[in-house]
Amino acid sequence: MVMYQSLLTTEHQRQAARWQEVAGNTVISDFGESAAERRQAFSNMALIDLSPLPRTGIKGSQLSQWINSRNYELGTESNHAYAQRDGTLIARLSPGELMLLSNPTDPATIATMNSVDANWNCYPVRRQDSHYWFALTGDCSSEVFAKLCGVCLSPGIFVNHAVAQTSVARTAAVIVRHDIEEVLCYYLLGDTSTILYMWACVVDAMTEFTGQTLGLRAFCKHSSATDY
Repeated sequence: MVMYQSLLTTEHQRQAARWQEVAGNTVISDFGESAAERRQAFSNMALIDLSPLPRTGIKGSQLSQWINSRNYELGTESNHAYAQRDGTLIARLSPGELMLLSNPTDPATIATMNSVDANWNCYPVRRQDSHYWFALTGDCSSEVFAKLCGVCLSPGIFVNHAVAQTSVARTAAVIVRHDIEEVLCYYLLGDTSTILYMWACVVDAMTEFTGQTLGLRAFCKHSSATDY
C-alpha cells in the first residue's frame, strides 16, 4: 500500500508541526497550539493541509449504479457534493465524474474505493496522486477566497455542499463547501504540482484576518483522543 505524506512537509516542519499516522499516512496533528488557540483559529480563520488523507475519483457512465452498490447515496445534480452516513463526501463534478473525499475523522472508510469491479462501465482515478487537499475554515474563510477567486463564495450565495470548478490564484481548482457542524468550511483541491504556490497564496491572503495553520486535531474536536 502506498503511504502518503504532504509535499509541504518541509514547510510544516519550519512551523514545528507535530505528526501522527492516520490510515497508514503521515498527517499533521497540530502545531503545538493550545486547545483555546485551536478553537479560536478554527472558528475565525484556519488553513489545514489534508493532502495525505485518502481521496479518489471515479469516471464512467455507470457511476450511480456502482455507487449505489456500495451503499452510498448519490443525487443527479452536478457541481454538488453529497454527504454520506460514514462521513465520506462525494462531489459530482459532471454526469460522468465523481470525486470521493474521506471523512477526516475516519479516513480509512475510503481505503477500498480505488478499485472498481470490471462489470461496471466506470474506472477509478487516483486523485490522491493528482490533487492537493486543503481546508479553509471559519467566519473569514469566504473573505480569503474573495482575494483569490472571481466566484462569489459568500455563505448566503454559495450554499453548503455546493461545488465550484474555477480558477483560484490563476490555477484550476475545485472548491467544495462542507461545513463542520456550525463552522463554515471550504475544501480546496487542485493540481499537486501547484501545492507550494497555492499554500503560499492562501497563507498570504489570510494574514489580514489573523488566520492560522492547524492540524488534524482541529477537525476531530469530538474525538476522545483530543483535548479540543
